[in-house]
Amino acid sequence: MSNKDLGSSFYELKPNDPAYKILTQYPVKLNMAFTVYYSGRNAFMAVFKDIANKTTINKIWLPSYYCDTVVNLINRNFNNVHYYNINPFHFNNDLHVTEFAKDNDVVVINNFWGLSSFKNYSSQTNKPIIIEDHTHGWLSEECLNSKADYCISSLRKTYPIPLGAVAWKPNSKDVLLPYKNTNDLYILEAHNALLTSMQLKRQYLKHLKDTKKKYLTLLKKGESLLDLSNSYIKPDEALIKQINSYYNYDPNPIKNRNFKLALNGLEASKNFKVINRKGFTPFGLLLLFKDKEMFNSFKSWLISNQIYPAHLWPNTCTEAVWKYLLNLHIDYRYDKEDISYLVEKINIWVKNNV
Repeated sequence: MSNKDLGSSFYELKPNDPAYKILTQYPVKLNMAFTVYYSGRNAFMAVFKDIANKTTINKIWLPSYYCDTVVNLINRNFNNVHYYNINPFHFNNDLHVTEFAKDNDVVVINNFWGLSSFKNYSSQTNKPIIIEDHTHGWLSEECLNSKADYCISSLRKTYPIPLGAVAWKPNSKDVLLPYKNTNDLYILEAHNALLTSMQLKRQYLKHLKDTKKKYLTLLKKGESLLDLSNSYIKPDEALIKQINSYYNYDPNPIKNRNFKLALNGLEASKNFKVINRKGFTPFGLLLLFKDKEMFNSFKSWLISNQIYPAHLWPNTCTEAVWKYLLNLHIDYRYDKEDISYLVEKINIWVKNNV
């Protein structure tokens, strides 16, 4: 690629691209029966519909630290939402959902950055219904071996697809989840905007055209339209084909390699911590700050060097002292040279902010 642009939004991949060849080196066999949706939020709505078809939902429990767009969607559609406290940076399986949730409650548990461990409640009676979100831990051990009642994952956070998510029931022979028979122009427009944005970003990175402003405008438009979607319709065949062509390729081996490269090169800083858990592969290079001014300074420095981190999550608060989280993507799109560039720019900031 000609233009330097290390960032969270994907560009269109083609079979001759090095990133495509690297990703497809790692196929895995999956035995989950997936239902595919346009977005993770659509998948959530389908799961809640499936639950409501079988029982009356008493309370819906969400983590106190969670994706604000998902929280907004659930609050928009349900008036029985409650929250349980959780430290998103402590990953051992010490969450006991039965201490606060009852039978006919629904508890959403998040696989934080692919580093979480969960308790197995499958043998318990009179337990709440458990939904696990593996968006940031796709193909992690907890994802592959889930004992939850339902799982969802937004695959567009992992693969070069404009939209796409899956939902499945790990412990049920009743595998099919519902679709809503309605029109959802918002999700269709979002899909078109995000697809075009990915295509234009490819042109920009290949130095074919100066399309950066256009692809960013369409990216913002697509994300805004997603917020307006409130259904769970079946994706069109082209997107289903795209999802099916990617979901069984494991992104974690390359992430793990790039993460180790970054760790070995990074200078220590008093201003941030690198989130790590031995034996696990994180979603990305996750840097945690306690000072908002330093966080913003670091973020601005990265952007000035064509590195575009994701803030997880800007509208979510935690009582932890270290609370401002940036994710830097280190997946199959990036080679050793890219990781060296990333580490070099971080280390310059570290030396200037002792």
